[in-house]
Amino acid sequence: MPDRRQLARIGGRAGRGVLGLVGIAVVVATLGAAALVTLPSIERDPQSSEIEPLPSEQQRVCPGPVMTLAEDSTQAQAASSVGAASAVYGAVDALALEQIRPQVTEISAVDDSNSRQPPLLLTVPVEDGASLPPLVAGSQSQVAATDTIGGLAVAACAEAVSDSWIVGGSTDIGRTSLLLLSNPTTVLATVDVTVSGESGLVDAPGATGILVQPGEQRVISLAGLAPNLKSPVLHVQSRGGQVAASLEQSSIRGIEPGGVEIIGTTATPATNQIIAGVRVMAAVTEETVTTGEGFNADTPSIRVFVPGSVAATVQIGVTSADGTAEGTSSQVEVEPGIATEIPLAPLAVGSFSVQLRSDEPIVAAARTATDSAGGKDFGWFSASAPLEGSFAVAVADGPSPTLHLVNSRAADALLTLTPSNGTSVELRVSAGASATVPLSSGAVYVVSGGAQLWALVDYSGDGVLSSFALNPPGPLASSIQVYTH
Repeated sequence: MPDRRQLARIGGRAGRGVLGLVGIAVVVATLGAAALVTLPSIERDPQSSEIEPLPSEQQRVCPGPVMTLAEDSTQAQAASSVGAASAVYGAVDALALEQIRPQVTEISAVDDSNSRQPPLLLTVPVEDGASLPPLVAGSQSQVAATDTIGGLAVAACAEAVSDSWIVGGSTDIGRTSLLLLSNPTTVLATVDVTVSGESGLVDAPGATGILVQPGEQRVISLAGLAPNLKSPVLHVQSRGGQVAASLEQSSIRGIEPGGVEIIGTTATPATNQIIAGVRVMAAVTEETVTTGEGFNADTPSIRVFVPGSVAATVQIGVTSADGTAEGTSSQVEVEPGIATEIPLAPLAVGSFSVQLRSDEPIVAAARTATDSAGGKDFGWFSASAPLEGSFAVAVADGPSPTLHLVNSRAADALLTLTPSNGTSVELRVSAGASATVPLSSGAVYVVSGGAQLWALVDYSGDGVLSSFALNPPGPLASSIQVYTH
């Protein structure tokens, strides 16, 4: 049995153990309480500044004269130019609205065996300290009249890009389509062309890895890539240098030329596409639409393509120049990867805007034709991207040039059209409506006061028809957030 001193030692040790446990508990409780209390803190945002990119010089490429194949029977795929195109161009300071003279140089047409007239490169430098790029516009026109090619071909001078779509053309019997690829940059461009048609994706050997040297234009026969194709849709992508792409189509009916057109790029895939102007030269009824092989090739129609893998439901609305909705509005199902032709009928003579709303991204363009005592011709009318703020329009020579405008906003657009050789014109385009304005050949216009406008210029006359769409310049690079130490 332990004595009192042993019990005291045991008790002392036990007491110290209890005190230790109590101390630990106090510390834990204190730390827990501290965790529940929000301690004061000092925070300071890092110093930073947002750097906006400076506008770079603007470039536009005019595609050059109409081309033909097999002028030399020993070289069936050799291209040669026919006649010469007439170009009109200009530039305006975006803020001061002062005229700027573009620098004009030539692009080497290495595939043109005639080399009568090279494509043109328009370059407009940017003034030091400028916050906006200058407004630049150019277009060209040519009336062809040979045994194999006849009609009016008008085209916009376009900006080079790395990704573009062309809806139009044909390599069917009696039709020739040539792809024009111009590289205005100082870097070699490697171009891949994806061709789709009425039966889907086309296996086109030679369509990838096309080399376009700096400052050169290449001419590619579409029939060499995709023969016997009624409804081509082209996706043009480039690596390295950027290219300005267009498609020349010509046709012959029997022994007579059936028209010619230089088709520009269409708006990139989107669920909302607008064709600002479609010119109909002869009334179309339901009875005149169909033939034994489908609808008549001269029937006003829209070519629609779904790049994705899901079918699209497309609502097509047609509005006349005075804002009246036409009875051709319809809804169609479009299979993915297949170019689909949709007739627009009935339609009276006149100009119309066309809006396509889809539940899947699409690309689209319209085609109409004319047949009169003056000859046969056709025109392609491409969808375009909306224009924001002021823009310029260069009007190449041709019959009855007309500007078509579509205002998608909920407010009226009050526009001022200022030509380079005349007095200004005021124009109101009602909310959600369209308007047409006659233009003067050879003039460069500045259109100010608008936003979210779609625009297209067409030409029409006795036996001739053509058009080009207006698109905004490529976007500047995004701003950069810079953090300083």
